[in-house]
Amino acid sequence: MSIQLKINGKTRSIDVDPTMPLLWAIRDYIGLTGTKYGCGIAQCGACTVYLQGTPVRSCSIPASAAENIEITTIEGLSENNSHPIQQAWIIEQVPQCGYSNRDKFWRLLRC
Repeated sequence: MSIQLKINGKTRSIDVDPTMPLLWAIRDYIGLTGTKYGCGIAQCGACTVYLQGTPVRSCSIPASAAENIEITTIEGLSENNSHPIQQAWIIEQVPQCGYSNRDKFWRLLRC
């Protein structure tokens, strides 16, 4: 099934099973690997993306549920890592373990 995803300001059409988790559509079909797999049960936050400005765990949402909804991944914050939170992460050399740091990053955006 062809699904239209509006991701980081661009519309992409992908041919996937509509029940595929959004996480795998983003990583494997769109090629944006900043969204990480962590626990697979929507608890750790490593897979967090924004759907129309609301943080969601992409491992627990089918790709079809995000069709034609604006999705923002970590890559969508800036093209050159110039977002203030990205800069702070770089300056402080925050380790990229993929679990809790990713969730903290997104929580800071909501402040």
